[in-house]
Amino acid sequence: MTIKLWLSIFLIISLFINGFFFWFIREQSKKLFIVSGNINDLFEMISNYRNHLKDLYSMETFYGDENLNFLLQHTNSLLKILEDQYGEIIYLTEPLEIEQEEEQENEQENEQENEQEKDVFYAGTRRSDH
Repeated sequence: MTIKLWLSIFLIISLFINGFFFWFIREQSKKLFIVSGNINDLFEMISNYRNHLKDLYSMETFYGDENLNFLLQHTNSLLKILEDQYGEIIYLTEPLEIEQEEEQENEQENEQENEQEKDVFYAGTRRSDH
């Protein structure tokens, strides 16, 4: 009888501990997804900033400006550091790229087929020397 009592007590304690850990892990996962989303947003904002700097640098007025060039290099290194250190966290909330890559490959194949069809139907300009 005492063994059954002790086993019942241990079972109840085990259920409480497992329930607590389940709740704790769920709460931590929610926080991790929030952090991942925030880091992903930060990464996108810095990427947009870099693209804007590239566009500005390529303008005729600012082409060759050393300050813009240094800003562009600094932004690229910042993005590389963010991706190296927080890359795994950034990609927690993003969908898998496998499906996106397959769709892009299908679109490229369709574009290539359309171009080939255009080449077949277009034989160049014909001159009439009659």
